Amino acid sequence: MKISIALASFNGERYIQEQLQSFLHQTRLPDEVVISDDASTDGTMEIVRFFQDSAPFVVKVIQGRGRQGFVANFNRALAATTGDLVFLSDQDDVWFRHKLEVMEGAAITEKDAWVLMCDAALVGHDLTGTGLTRIVQIDNAGLPLEDHAMGCCCAIRREFLDLAMPIPANFKSHDIWFVRIADGLGRKYVLREALQYYRRHGNNVSDGPTSALTPLTRSGYRRASFVKRWSGRAAWVAQARLQLRYLTMLRRGVARAAQKDSGSTALELQELGDRWERVGRNLEERMRLRGKPRPYRVPGVISVWLSGGYKAFNGWKSATSDLLLR
Repeated sequence: MKISIALASFNGERYIQEQLQSFLHQTRLPDEVVISDDASTDGTMEIVRFFQDSAPFVVKVIQGRGRQGFVANFNRALAATTGDLVFLSDQDDVWFRHKLEVMEGAAITEKDAWVLMCDAALVGHDLTGTGLTRIVQIDNAGLPLEDHAMGCCCAIRREFLDLAMPIPANFKSHDIWFVRIADGLGRKYVLREALQYYRRHGNNVSDGPTSALTPLTRSGYRRASFVKRWSGRAAWVAQARLQLRYLTMLRRGVARAAQKDSGSTALELQELGDRWERVGRNLEERMRLRGKPRPYRVPGVISVWLSGGYKAFNGWKSATSDLLLR
Protein backbone atom coordinates (compact mmCIF):
# COMPACT_ATOMS: atom_id res chain seq x y z
CA MET A 1 0.00 0.00 0.00
CA LYS A 2 1.42 3.36 -1.03
CA ILE A 3 1.01 6.08 1.58
CA SER A 4 0.84 9.82 0.86
CA ILE A 5 0.62 12.77 3.24
CA ALA A 6 -1.06 15.98 2.06
CA LEU A 7 -0.08 19.04 4.10
CA ALA A 8 -1.43 22.56 3.55
CA SER A 9 0.83 25.32 4.86
CA PHE A 10 0.48 29.04 5.42
CA ASN A 11 2.81 31.19 7.54
CA GLY A 12 3.64 28.17 9.67
CA GLU A 13 7.29 28.77 10.49
CA ARG A 14 6.67 28.60 14.24
CA TYR A 15 5.49 24.98 14.31
CA ILE A 16 5.87 23.29 10.92
CA GLN A 17 9.41 22.06 11.59
CA GLU A 18 8.21 19.81 14.43
CA GLN A 19 5.45 18.33 12.28
CA LEU A 20 7.82 17.58 9.41
CA GLN A 21 10.26 15.98 11.83
CA SER A 22 7.49 13.71 13.08
CA PHE A 23 7.09 12.41 9.51
CA LEU A 24 10.78 11.48 9.47
CA HIS A 25 10.45 9.58 12.75
CA GLN A 26 7.56 7.34 11.68
CA THR A 27 8.05 3.60 12.19
CA ARG A 28 6.44 3.26 8.76
CA LEU A 29 7.74 6.06 6.55
CA PRO A 30 5.41 7.67 4.01
CA ASP A 31 6.06 7.05 0.33
CA GLU A 32 5.45 10.69 -0.53
CA VAL A 33 4.63 13.98 1.13
CA VAL A 34 2.86 16.74 -0.81
CA ILE A 35 3.07 20.24 0.66
CA SER A 36 0.94 23.00 -0.83
CA ASP A 37 1.73 26.49 0.42
CA ASP A 38 -0.81 29.31 0.31
CA ALA A 39 1.63 32.15 -0.45
CA SER A 40 3.35 32.28 2.93
CA THR A 41 5.19 35.50 3.74
CA ASP A 42 7.33 34.16 6.60
CA GLY A 43 10.07 31.53 6.64
CA THR A 44 7.77 28.55 5.97
CA MET A 45 9.09 27.87 2.47
CA GLU A 46 12.72 27.81 3.59
CA ILE A 47 11.87 25.11 6.15
CA VAL A 48 9.84 23.17 3.56
CA ARG A 49 12.59 23.33 0.90
CA PHE A 50 15.19 22.06 3.37
CA PHE A 51 12.88 19.20 4.29
CA GLN A 52 12.36 18.43 0.58
CA ASP A 53 16.11 18.22 0.00
CA SER A 54 16.87 16.04 3.03
CA ALA A 55 13.90 13.65 3.36
CA PRO A 56 14.45 9.96 2.45
CA PHE A 57 11.15 9.87 0.52
CA VAL A 58 9.55 11.89 -2.27
CA VAL A 59 8.50 15.41 -1.27
CA LYS A 60 6.47 17.48 -3.72
CA VAL A 61 6.14 21.19 -3.05
CA ILE A 62 3.46 23.38 -4.62
CA GLN A 63 3.94 27.09 -4.01
CA GLY A 64 0.87 29.26 -4.44
CA ARG A 65 1.24 32.67 -6.06
CA GLY A 66 -1.68 34.27 -4.27
CA ARG A 67 -3.76 33.61 -1.17
CA GLN A 68 -6.69 31.28 -1.93
CA GLY A 69 -7.69 29.93 1.49
CA PHE A 70 -7.17 26.61 3.24
CA VAL A 71 -9.84 24.62 1.34
CA ALA A 72 -8.33 25.49 -2.06
CA ASN A 73 -4.89 24.83 -0.59
CA PHE A 74 -5.89 21.31 0.47
CA ASN A 75 -7.49 20.77 -2.94
CA ARG A 76 -4.10 21.45 -4.55
CA ALA A 77 -2.23 19.19 -2.16
CA LEU A 78 -4.68 16.28 -2.45
CA ALA A 79 -4.86 16.50 -6.24
CA ALA A 80 -1.09 16.02 -6.41
CA THR A 81 -0.99 12.87 -4.26
CA THR A 82 -0.67 9.39 -5.77
CA GLY A 83 -0.97 7.12 -2.71
CA ASP A 84 -3.53 4.40 -2.06
CA LEU A 85 -4.06 5.86 1.41
CA VAL A 86 -3.79 9.63 1.80
CA PHE A 87 -3.31 11.28 5.19
CA LEU A 88 -4.40 14.88 5.80
CA SER A 89 -1.98 16.95 7.83
CA ASP A 90 -2.12 20.34 9.52
CA GLN A 91 1.12 22.28 9.82
CA ASP A 92 1.08 22.76 13.59
CA ASP A 93 0.54 19.25 15.03
CA VAL A 94 3.00 16.49 15.92
CA TRP A 95 2.34 12.86 15.01
CA PHE A 96 3.27 9.92 17.24
CA ARG A 97 5.89 7.60 15.79
CA HIS A 98 3.51 4.75 15.04
CA LYS A 99 0.62 6.74 13.50
CA LEU A 100 1.15 5.66 9.88
CA GLU A 101 1.86 2.07 10.86
CA VAL A 102 -1.26 1.71 13.03
CA MET A 103 -3.60 3.40 10.58
CA GLU A 104 -2.26 1.43 7.62
CA GLY A 105 -3.00 -1.72 9.60
CA ALA A 106 -6.55 -0.49 10.25
CA ALA A 107 -7.01 0.26 6.54
CA ILE A 108 -5.98 -3.30 5.69
CA THR A 109 -8.41 -4.74 8.24
CA GLU A 110 -11.35 -2.36 7.71
CA LYS A 111 -11.65 -2.80 3.97
CA ASP A 112 -15.06 -1.10 3.66
CA ALA A 113 -13.96 2.15 5.34
CA TRP A 114 -13.37 5.08 3.00
CA VAL A 115 -12.21 7.39 5.78
CA LEU A 116 -10.25 6.19 8.81
CA MET A 117 -9.75 8.44 11.81
CA CYS A 118 -7.65 8.31 14.95
CA ASP A 119 -8.01 10.24 18.18
CA ALA A 120 -5.78 13.22 19.08
CA ALA A 121 -4.31 14.32 22.40
CA LEU A 122 -5.26 17.94 23.15
CA VAL A 123 -2.18 19.98 24.09
CA GLY A 124 -1.16 23.59 24.50
CA HIS A 125 1.09 25.58 22.18
CA ASP A 126 4.21 24.08 23.77
CA LEU A 127 2.80 20.51 23.66
CA THR A 128 1.97 20.60 27.35
CA GLY A 129 -0.43 17.72 27.99
CA THR A 130 -3.93 18.04 29.43
CA GLY A 131 -4.85 14.38 29.80
CA LEU A 132 -7.69 15.04 27.37
CA THR A 133 -8.31 13.84 23.84
CA ARG A 134 -10.81 14.93 21.23
CA ILE A 135 -12.91 11.77 21.61
CA VAL A 136 -12.82 12.04 25.42
CA GLN A 137 -14.26 15.55 25.11
CA ILE A 138 -16.92 14.32 22.68
CA ASP A 139 -17.86 11.59 25.16
CA ASN A 140 -17.84 14.10 28.05
CA ALA A 141 -20.29 16.31 26.16
CA GLY A 142 -22.59 13.37 25.44
CA LEU A 143 -22.22 13.81 21.69
CA PRO A 144 -22.21 11.06 19.03
CA LEU A 145 -18.96 9.98 17.42
CA GLU A 146 -20.18 11.56 14.18
CA ASP A 147 -19.00 14.84 15.71
CA HIS A 148 -15.40 13.64 15.33
CA ALA A 149 -14.57 15.25 11.99
CA MET A 150 -11.00 16.53 12.33
CA GLY A 151 -9.08 16.46 9.06
CA CYS A 152 -5.71 16.11 10.77
CA CYS A 153 -6.87 12.73 12.13
CA CYS A 154 -8.04 11.42 8.73
CA ALA A 155 -6.68 8.91 6.25
CA ILE A 156 -8.64 8.67 2.98
CA ARG A 157 -8.66 5.85 0.46
CA ARG A 158 -7.71 6.74 -3.09
CA GLU A 159 -10.96 5.41 -4.58
CA PHE A 160 -13.00 7.73 -2.33
CA LEU A 161 -10.69 10.66 -2.96
CA ASP A 162 -11.15 10.25 -6.70
CA LEU A 163 -14.94 10.17 -6.26
CA ALA A 164 -15.25 13.11 -3.87
CA MET A 165 -12.75 15.58 -5.32
CA PRO A 166 -12.67 18.47 -5.84
CA ILE A 167 -13.94 20.14 -2.69
CA PRO A 168 -15.88 23.35 -3.47
CA ALA A 169 -13.57 26.24 -2.62
CA ASN A 170 -16.35 28.02 -0.67
CA PHE A 171 -17.33 24.95 1.36
CA LYS A 172 -17.01 25.08 5.15
CA SER A 173 -13.88 22.94 5.36
CA HIS A 174 -12.06 20.14 3.58
CA ASP A 175 -12.46 17.65 6.43
CA ILE A 176 -16.22 18.15 6.85
CA TRP A 177 -16.60 17.44 3.12
CA PHE A 178 -15.00 14.00 3.27
CA VAL A 179 -16.21 12.96 6.70
CA ARG A 180 -19.86 13.89 6.11
CA ILE A 181 -20.04 11.85 2.90
CA ALA A 182 -18.26 8.85 4.44
CA ASP A 183 -20.41 9.10 7.59
CA GLY A 184 -23.57 9.30 5.51
CA LEU A 185 -22.73 5.97 3.87
CA GLY A 186 -21.44 4.26 7.01
CA ARG A 187 -17.93 4.26 5.55
CA LYS A 188 -16.05 5.98 8.38
CA TYR A 189 -13.99 3.97 10.86
CA VAL A 190 -12.70 5.52 14.09
CA LEU A 191 -9.77 4.21 16.10
CA ARG A 192 -10.22 5.33 19.69
CA GLU A 193 -6.46 5.67 20.06
CA ALA A 194 -4.63 8.99 20.19
CA LEU A 195 -1.94 8.90 17.51
CA GLN A 196 -0.94 12.55 17.47
CA TYR A 197 -0.86 15.81 19.39
CA TYR A 198 -3.47 18.40 18.45
CA ARG A 199 -1.84 21.69 19.30
CA ARG A 200 -4.10 24.52 20.51
CA HIS A 201 -2.35 27.87 20.24
CA GLY A 202 -5.10 30.47 19.79
CA ASN A 203 -4.68 30.90 16.02
CA ASN A 204 -6.07 27.55 14.87
CA VAL A 205 -8.26 27.61 11.75
CA SER A 206 -10.73 25.22 13.39
CA ASP A 207 -12.14 25.60 16.86
CA GLY A 208 -14.99 24.31 18.99
CA PRO A 209 -15.87 23.19 22.51
CA THR A 210 -14.71 19.58 21.98
CA SER A 211 -11.21 20.88 21.25
CA ALA A 212 -11.01 22.83 24.50
CA LEU A 213 -8.09 22.24 26.84
CA THR A 214 -10.34 22.12 29.90
CA PRO A 215 -12.67 19.16 30.59
CA LEU A 216 -16.20 19.38 29.26
CA THR A 217 -19.18 18.14 31.20
CA ARG A 218 -22.47 17.00 29.76
CA SER A 219 -24.41 19.52 31.85
CA GLY A 220 -22.06 22.36 30.91
CA TYR A 221 -22.28 21.56 27.22
CA ARG A 222 -26.08 21.32 27.37
CA ARG A 223 -26.27 24.63 29.21
CA ALA A 224 -24.12 26.35 26.58
CA SER A 225 -26.18 24.79 23.78
CA PHE A 226 -29.40 25.92 25.46
CA VAL A 227 -28.14 29.51 25.68
CA LYS A 228 -27.10 29.38 22.04
CA ARG A 229 -30.54 28.10 20.95
CA TRP A 230 -32.19 31.00 22.77
CA SER A 231 -29.93 33.61 21.17
CA GLY A 232 -32.64 34.88 18.82
CA ARG A 233 -34.27 34.10 15.50
CA ALA A 234 -31.90 36.17 13.35
CA ALA A 235 -28.83 34.20 14.44
CA TRP A 236 -30.63 30.87 14.00
CA VAL A 237 -31.93 31.74 10.54
CA ALA A 238 -28.48 32.87 9.41
CA GLN A 239 -27.00 29.59 10.58
CA ALA A 240 -29.81 27.59 8.95
CA ARG A 241 -29.25 29.34 5.62
CA LEU A 242 -25.57 28.52 5.81
CA GLN A 243 -26.39 24.89 6.61
CA LEU A 244 -28.73 24.76 3.60
CA ARG A 245 -25.97 26.12 1.40
CA TYR A 246 -23.54 23.44 2.55
CA LEU A 247 -26.19 20.72 2.12
CA THR A 248 -26.71 21.85 -1.46
CA MET A 249 -22.98 21.62 -2.13
CA LEU A 250 -22.82 18.15 -0.57
CA ARG A 251 -25.78 16.95 -2.66
CA ARG A 252 -24.11 18.20 -5.83
CA GLY A 253 -20.88 16.54 -4.75
CA VAL A 254 -22.43 13.12 -4.23
CA ALA A 255 -24.39 13.46 -7.49
CA ARG A 256 -21.13 14.16 -9.30
CA ALA A 257 -19.49 11.23 -7.51
CA ALA A 258 -22.37 8.93 -8.50
CA GLN A 259 -21.78 9.77 -12.17
CA LYS A 260 -18.19 8.52 -11.84
CA ASP A 261 -19.31 5.06 -10.66
CA SER A 262 -21.59 2.61 -12.45
CA GLY A 263 -21.98 0.04 -9.65
CA SER A 264 -23.69 -0.22 -6.28
CA THR A 265 -21.70 2.73 -4.96
CA ALA A 266 -23.55 5.02 -7.37
CA LEU A 267 -26.88 3.87 -5.89
CA GLU A 268 -25.63 4.47 -2.35
CA LEU A 269 -24.52 7.98 -3.29
CA GLN A 270 -27.83 8.74 -4.96
CA GLU A 271 -29.72 7.58 -1.87
CA LEU A 272 -27.51 9.75 0.32
CA GLY A 273 -28.24 12.74 -1.90
CA ASP A 274 -31.97 12.02 -1.59
CA ARG A 275 -31.71 11.89 2.22
CA TRP A 276 -29.90 15.23 2.28
CA GLU A 277 -32.56 16.70 0.00
CA ARG A 278 -35.22 15.69 2.54
CA VAL A 279 -33.14 17.21 5.35
CA GLY A 280 -32.92 20.42 3.36
CA ARG A 281 -36.69 20.53 2.80
CA ASN A 282 -37.31 20.00 6.52
CA LEU A 283 -34.86 22.76 7.38
CA GLU A 284 -36.60 25.13 4.98
CA GLU A 285 -39.93 24.26 6.64
CA ARG A 286 -38.42 24.95 10.06
CA MET A 287 -37.25 28.36 8.83
CA ARG A 288 -40.77 29.16 7.63
CA LEU A 289 -42.22 28.07 10.98
CA ARG A 290 -39.88 30.34 12.90
CA GLY A 291 -41.29 33.31 10.95
CA LYS A 292 -44.87 32.65 12.13
CA PRO A 293 -46.54 33.73 15.39
CA ARG A 294 -46.09 30.95 17.97
CA PRO A 295 -49.71 29.68 18.06
CA TYR A 296 -49.66 29.13 14.28
CA ARG A 297 -46.54 26.97 14.41
CA VAL A 298 -48.13 23.98 16.13
CA PRO A 299 -49.56 22.18 13.06
CA GLY A 300 -46.30 22.60 11.14
CA VAL A 301 -44.15 21.31 13.99
CA ILE A 302 -46.44 18.30 14.40
CA SER A 303 -46.22 17.62 10.65
CA VAL A 304 -42.43 17.75 10.63
CA TRP A 305 -42.31 15.55 13.75
CA LEU A 306 -44.65 12.88 12.35
CA SER A 307 -42.65 12.72 9.11
CA GLY A 308 -39.44 12.06 11.09
CA GLY A 309 -38.04 15.41 10.02
CA TYR A 310 -36.52 16.23 13.41
CA LYS A 311 -34.36 13.10 13.49
CA ALA A 312 -31.66 14.84 11.43
CA PHE A 313 -31.54 17.68 13.96
CA ASN A 314 -31.84 17.51 17.76
CA GLY A 315 -35.18 15.72 18.05
CA TRP A 316 -37.54 17.12 20.67
CA LYS A 317 -35.12 19.96 21.48
CA SER A 318 -35.37 21.31 17.93
CA ALA A 319 -39.14 20.82 17.92
CA THR A 320 -39.44 22.73 21.19
CA SER A 321 -37.23 25.52 19.83
CA ASP A 322 -39.41 25.80 16.72
CA LEU A 323 -42.51 26.10 18.91
CA LEU A 324 -41.18 28.63 21.42
CA LEU A 325 -38.33 30.67 20.03
CA ARG A 326 -38.87 33.91 18.15
